[in-house]
Amino acid sequence: MSGTETAIAELEGRFRKSVKEAAALAKSCTKPNSKEYARMLRAISWGCFLLGAFGAIVELAFIPIVRVITGVTVENRALHR
Repeated sequence: MSGTETAIAELEGRFRKSVKEAAALAKSCTKPNSKEYARMLRAISWGCFLLGAFGAIVELAFIPIVRVITGVTVENRALHR
């Protein structure tokens, strides 16, 4: 066997192994029951809420910082629109 044939055979072996592992994983997976589904939904909801709250806090914190940097005050705000 040449070097190219050996490399192709090795790739084919890796591919076959990956396919077998993927099939075994698919067979072992089950659909979540209602309790597991509710737990996942709660965790995802909390994650979305916390991420949104963090984004809102960061946005509110940067409003005064941007105003200081750009020099926008209440009096001359209309000029910067």
